[in-house]
Formats: sequence, structure tokens, C-alpha cells
Amino acid sequence: MQVLHAFVIVCTSSIAFILVQMYLARFITSEIVLRDILAIFSQQGIRLVLVDKLALEAISRKNPPGLNLHFLSSQVVTTFATIANLKSPPDLENSLSDLQEVGFRVDILTGPGIILDVRHAHANANIPLHIVAERTGWWLHVVILYDIHGSFLWHGPATGVTTLGFPEDMLQYGSGGREGVLDWFDVRSSKLDDLEIEVPANTSEFLAETANSTFISCNYTRAKEFFDTYNDDTSGEALYFKAKVLQIIRLSKLVLESLEVPFWLSSGTCLGWFRQCDVIPYSKDVDIGVWIKHYHPGIIDAFVAKGFWLHSIFGRVNDSYELSFGYSGVKLDIFFFYEDSRGMWNGGTEFTSGQKYRYDFPKFQLCWTELMGIKVRVPCDTLSYIEANYGDQWFEPIKEWDWNKSPPNARTNGYWPELEWREVIQIFYPEAEDS
Repeated sequence: MQVLHAFVIVCTSSIAFILVQMYLARFITSEIVLRDILAIFSQQGIRLVLVDKLALEAISRKNPPGLNLHFLSSQVVTTFATIANLKSPPDLENSLSDLQEVGFRVDILTGPGIILDVRHAHANANIPLHIVAERTGWWLHVVILYDIHGSFLWHGPATGVTTLGFPEDMLQYGSGGREGVLDWFDVRSSKLDDLEIEVPANTSEFLAETANSTFISCNYTRAKEFFDTYNDDTSGEALYFKAKVLQIIRLSKLVLESLEVPFWLSSGTCLGWFRQCDVIPYSKDVDIGVWIKHYHPGIIDAFVAKGFWLHSIFGRVNDSYELSFGYSGVKLDIFFFYEDSRGMWNGGTEFTSGQKYRYDFPKFQLCWTELMGIKVRVPCDTLSYIEANYGDQWFEPIKEWDWNKSPPNARTNGYWPELEWREVIQIFYPEAEDS
């Protein structure tokens, strides 16, 4: 019995020793793999930035202190990014060959690039979107971030990522067939043992942005169909109005982001984006939505400081609040949205009678998109949002629109007491002066 017991102890110790050796060998091998990859891409002039969320979280926590190769190689997947020009996508053939020569299995995922012009709706060639490579059980994922107008970075979906057996549940960018966008970010060098590697300069800010980076492209095929059916208004008046809308959206984005107030395209401005990837030239105003929970008391002063003038204030912050500003003859409406058991809604007020209105919408989340080169938000399920506000005939242009009677989701919602009108109905300039 004693001999058997000793034999069991020896076997157990031997197995434990072998497992430890295998464990250490895996990490040593993975570190070599990582060094090989970094060297190959560097030799091909492809700049890699570490965007792996687990690694960046470790840097943000400073735990483990001084991120090292061992930490990266201990992960099954490590994710990097490279920035490219949409007009001249990167040539990855040499990198692909070099990786294969040193034993990697490699796949380059391709797909249509982002469309930015209705003229290119049917001429969108496939471009490289993601690179995945594997050796000795360690995976590399490189997401290609394309520069869009110098204002933001776009990546495509990682469709087909599992072809080589990539663990899809560890995909950090492009999962679920989703596109994504990020603002341009500065980078800094970080020491990984004896290697210099680039990481986002502000890792906490970068991670916060990646948590809400889903992008939905405008449907330029639908936009082309719209313009083929109804023609595009290219009159001087229409072009002037579009230029003013572009200016107002840029300034609104600047003001609200400085106050950390997220906003989205709403009403007619949202319809213009969804239907024609453009501005509705006869709408004569700009509409945006803001959650009331993000209301900031400095909003009015911030807009005025940027050259807007306050046109009107309707309602109270806790009920049917709405702000309107004027800028170069164009009105900006900011609708504040509330949430209750019935869904999401914004309010309206008829200034001659004090009649209140409520516009109901199905609950929605926000996604990023692009309008005239500007990165903005829209409801992710935009069709449901549009149909709530405009019905199922939204594709047809309607130039006569009554704000409190035409929308199918408009409901009367009581009256403001006349004694409160001085507070809840404030008009600073007649509507005629703003048109």
C-alpha cells in the first residue's frame, strides 16, 4: 500500500510538472508570436495601435503595473487597430504572405466600405475590414479604422470571422454584423518589456467611447430611389439652406458636447437623413432631440455664446420642455424627450391657447450615423421612429405639414393654466422674423 501511495504521489507530481511546463511554454511561445507579428507589420509600414479592451482596462487601472507581453499573450485574442484611407485601402498581400511564412493561419475579411454619396450607391467595392491570424492557439485581430472626412474613424462588420475558428464571443469590434465609429484619438507609446507599442493616449475616454460606438449607414440605395422619383432640389435657395443646416448641426454638436449633452436628429431632420441621406430643403428648420435626464441649465447661454438667439421656451423642464433658437434665418428646435410606462415622448405647446400636445414613440436606443460628413446620432430603429412621427407614407414628400395635426402620434395632453403662460409660453421673436 505504501509503495502504491508513493507511486501516486510521484505520478501526480510528474503530471503537475508537465502541466506547468506546458503552461509556461504556451506563454513563452505566445510572446514570440506577438513579437513576430509586431515586427512583420512594422516592416510593411503598417502602424498598429493596441485597442484591446482588457489590456486598456489594465492600463487604466494601472493593474498589472506596466503592461507587458506576458499579459497580452495570456489572452486567447489580442486586438490591435490600424488607420487607413478609404480612398486608398491598405495593400495587405505582403503582410499576409509574411505571416503565413512564419506559420500563421491568416484571413482577411472584406466587405463594402461606407457610402458617403448617393452617386456611389451602386458602385461600392469591397475593401479589407479586419485581419485575423492564429498560431499555436493565440489569435490576433486587427480592426481597420478608415478615416472619414478627417472627422471620425469607421470600421465595418466582422462578417465571416469564424471561418478559421476564431472565437466569436471574444470579438471586440464588428461583432453581430455591426459597423462602428470612433472619434480621432491621440496615441502615446507604452513599454511592453523591451518593445515600444502605441496605445490611445486617454485609455479611459477611449474605452467609454467604444461602449457606445455602433454605427448605422444611411441607405443610399433608397436615397437614389427617392431622387430618381422626386428629383433633387439643386436651386440656389436649397443649397444655401443645406449649407446653413450643416453649419447649425456642427455648432449644435460643439455646444452640446461641451456640456456633455448627447443629442440626435429628430423629426424632419431625421426623416431627411433616413429617406434621402440629406436635408429636406423645404423644411426650413433643424430638429434635434435630447433626453430630459441630460438637460443642462447652461444650454441657453451656451447657444447664445455661439451666435444663436433665443426664439422661444415652451413648457417646464419636468413637462413638455422645448427650446428654439434662430441662426442666420434658420430655426433650431430642441425637443426634450421623457420616458414613462407608455414609452418615450416629447411635448408641444400651442402658444395662442395653451393647449399641450404629446408625441409618443416606441422605446429606442441611439446609434451613430453620418450626415453631410458629420458624425451624429439617430434612433437605432429609425424606421419605427419615423413611422411613429410620419406614418407609413413617409417616403412621399409632403410640403404642407401641420405640427399638431399631421403627425399620427400627436395627442392632446391638457392645457397650461392661463396664469402660468408667462412662464411656460415665452416667445422672444415673432415667427415671421425667423423665416
